[in-house]
Amino acid sequence: MERYNPVEIHDEDAGSTGTARGVSSTSSLKTQRTAATAPSSSTAGKTEQVIPLPEEELKVGKRATERVQRIRTYVVEEPVQSDLKLRDERTVVERRPATGAAQGMTGERAVEIREVHEEPVVQKQVRAGEELVVRKKATERTERVNDIVKKTKADIDQQRNG
Repeated sequence: MERYNPVEIHDEDAGSTGTARGVSSTSSLKTQRTAATAPSSSTAGKTEQVIPLPEEELKVGKRATERVQRIRTYVVEEPVQSDLKLRDERTVVERRPATGAAQGMTGERAVEIREVHEEPVVQKQVRAGEELVVRKKATERTERVNDIVKKTKADIDQQRNG
């Protein structure tokens, strides 16, 4: 009871049967008013005191929040090896004694011999390796919200004069 900040109200009209417990005259009501009581109103000579009984109400709604997923692409260098067989030709000039009689005439002459050398040729080409497919998938869920609301109630003890 003490946690509700009770206010002591005296019944000055104890002899009158028209007043209920807790109702006081206008003069004592003005001195006893606290934040817990509402202003009194006077109707046809009777004085009333209004006591509010507030209660909380739970309203459940929803709000949208965002979460960001980032996808970052980057380049990685990776060493690769490939074996390749290459062919090289080399001209070999060899001198040896003549084995027969000389033929032909003496004179100048030029002889060309072609050598073929193979060398590696490297070419890089970009091709599609794989793809990332990014999509959003929405699902719905039901979530139970539990909370406590406060409600003010009043118990009225009625005493009857015997």
